[in-house]
Amino acid sequence: MPEVTIIYGADTKTIQAEEGALLGDIIAQSNLPLEQPCAGRGTCGKCKVLVEIGTAPPDEIEITNLSPGEIALNNRLACRARIQGETRIVLSPIVVYSNKIFKGSSRYKKDPAIPLGLAIDLGSTTVAAFLTALDNGEVAAGSGGLNQQTVYGSDVISRLAAALDDPQNKNRLHRLALASINQAVDSLNMSSKTWDRIQHVTIVGNVAMHHLLTEMPLDNLAFIPFQPHDSNSIPDASAYMEGIFPEGVKVSLPALIGGFVGSDTLACLAYFGFDNPEGPMAAIDLGTNGEVMITDGTQILTASTAAGPAFEGVNISCGSRAVDGAITRVTRKDEEIILTTIADAPPLGLTGSGLLSAISEFRRAGIIDSSGRINPDLNASDAELVSEDKDGVKQIQLKQDTDLYLTQKDIRELQKAKGAIRAAVDVLMDQLELAPEDLKRIVLTGSFGGEVDIDSILEIGMIPPVKKDIVETIANGAGFGAAMFLTDEGFALGEKLAERAIQVDLDQDAQFYDFYIEGMKLAP
Repeated sequence: MPEVTIIYGADTKTIQAEEGALLGDIIAQSNLPLEQPCAGRGTCGKCKVLVEIGTAPPDEIEITNLSPGEIALNNRLACRARIQGETRIVLSPIVVYSNKIFKGSSRYKKDPAIPLGLAIDLGSTTVAAFLTALDNGEVAAGSGGLNQQTVYGSDVISRLAAALDDPQNKNRLHRLALASINQAVDSLNMSSKTWDRIQHVTIVGNVAMHHLLTEMPLDNLAFIPFQPHDSNSIPDASAYMEGIFPEGVKVSLPALIGGFVGSDTLACLAYFGFDNPEGPMAAIDLGTNGEVMITDGTQILTASTAAGPAFEGVNISCGSRAVDGAITRVTRKDEEIILTTIADAPPLGLTGSGLLSAISEFRRAGIIDSSGRINPDLNASDAELVSEDKDGVKQIQLKQDTDLYLTQKDIRELQKAKGAIRAAVDVLMDQLELAPEDLKRIVLTGSFGGEVDIDSILEIGMIPPVKKDIVETIANGAGFGAAMFLTDEGFALGEKLAERAIQVDLDQDAQFYDFYIEGMKLAP
């Protein structure tokens, strides 16, 4: 009987199977995760897997429900694919984010002569795709989903380690990046006629995402000197795409800045106008791999800081990604806790913005003190909210008769992320000899940054104390900047900014650790 090898991150299982058996049935025997909400009818697409070797050719249902890009990459539906000889597959999560779906200009629908492009933001946690009109750079639609590489760890260091440990892992991470791009693009739900108008694709990401996508050597990045193998732009990157885009579509990868500061930061610099600012300004991409950009009006400094996945709702006891029912805001009125959720659905768990909102609200009420500790001296009403879990860890109940809690560990996770961001900001401000009052503009961006409550950000001190009216949130800075790079003029701007921007190594700054400890406090 054929052997079926099933790979899910670091877990590998091998099972003997009958020739012709359904792949989904074999995966079910492995006890590894696989969603099949449509009960095997092949219509929901939740059971997509990456096939490395084996399986019979796709049937009509698969051909109908898989995109040409997915078929090119050998994505298959486990509920339809059948075993044919020795088989090896890779499992990965399929998640489309509710808060990434938006519609912009519809002008392209009215004029079929307008050429179109795709801007892809390949983030560590989220991959977003933006349909763009090439004649004037308008973003017409956007959508996104989970980066399927998360099966190898939520942080880039874990993924680099996996790739260095085994060349097969490196190739799998490359193909999972392509599968994630496919998923993000497919979630735009473009018609075949719209697809036929796509002429150009740009892909931006941090340096680790760029190198895993292109399968570049990783030694220089993962070890000293912690720099890219090659930071130059790749104007024609079609060879790395394995056919996921139609023949004739140009694919470009903009330049990297240095260290772990990649082309996503470059895209933010372009979109936020760092080439010609009105004065000192800062932009902060709040994500798993946080990027900070500050200019004094002339010099541009950038840094990457390992904020961790708390901003994405990961490693949080009741954390949730941005799906229907995820909590985005926590408020308290007359001692009642009010939870705001995506799509007004029943609450499932805390997103990053929900986590920040909860901590800020309980900090304001005195239930959490400035050190991040849950206050042991509470009045009777507040004390009813606080209990201990089975391990003796204190927790605050968010909704009665549910398992929705904010724990002491959750608060520490946000403090670590907040400390990393604030320390990076303080280091760059110090090197440019800028005081908070010198800043004319602060932009918060990224999946988390675009959703945060500015009052909460200022109250817990994630950014320096500035006037609220100079702070703005823009969810898709890197994606909109990538859309600029679809034109020759925009791509040339990116090249110039890559030459101007300076990457600062935070580990080499003597004050970084002191700034980090101070930055963990929940105070302005």
